[in-house]
Amino acid sequence: MNIALIGYGKMGKEVEAVAGERGWTVALRRTSRSSPPSEADMRSIDVVIHFARADSLRQHVEEWSKAGKPMVVGTTGWGSDLDAMKRIIDTNGTGLVYGSNFSLGMQIFQRMVRRAGALIDRFPEYDAGIRETHHRHKADSPSGTALMLGTMLLEKLSRKSELVHGTLRGPVKPEQLPIASLRMGTEVGEHAVLFDSPADTIELVHKAKNRRGFALGALLAAEWIRGRTGIHTFDEVVSDLLDP
Repeated sequence: MNIALIGYGKMGKEVEAVAGERGWTVALRRTSRSSPPSEADMRSIDVVIHFARADSLRQHVEEWSKAGKPMVVGTTGWGSDLDAMKRIIDTNGTGLVYGSNFSLGMQIFQRMVRRAGALIDRFPEYDAGIRETHHRHKADSPSGTALMLGTMLLEKLSRKSELVHGTLRGPVKPEQLPIASLRMGTEVGEHAVLFDSPADTIELVHKAKNRRGFALGALLAAEWIRGRTGIHTFDEVVSDLLDP
């Protein structure tokens, strides 16, 4: 499989390394300083993997989907453009997989959080919250993964109806689920879901040791999206792999 990488920072380089181990070729690398790819370059590509800035995504989706190339998007912070992206993909008859977190371990963690939320919902003495830490260069806060986990808990906890984050002023209301974010150092990413009662505290924690798990997930998504059309989530990819 020939891959085009859009964004050649730490994640792009990790994807390239893992791709080489799997016998796949990174045939094209693009950064913000790169000139547009030629038609010949685009014809040689099987799948495009995007880990660049969110403000460049729409342009790249338009140009690559018109060329008939499926995409994997690991960029976050573009959720408000999701409907527009769907229209572009559907118009051009191509496929796209997106996700706020391509870690396979995080996919397992999400399933644990859903189950835990359903259990905790039976016991009103437990409150819930989310804590996440990332390196100081991360562009978005809270992380897309933290928002996703929060949304999952809102679906499972009948007493919670609103996510709150940022600088909170005043007490948190009983129906609110807070997300606390910290940006410092070189932390790849840690997410913790907390359930607290007067008697005890339960914590579920996922901590990424490096970027390898994210790169592997992106490559599995790239393999999966070939031959498919429409826009899909990484959760769909993993669910299909677990229960084909």
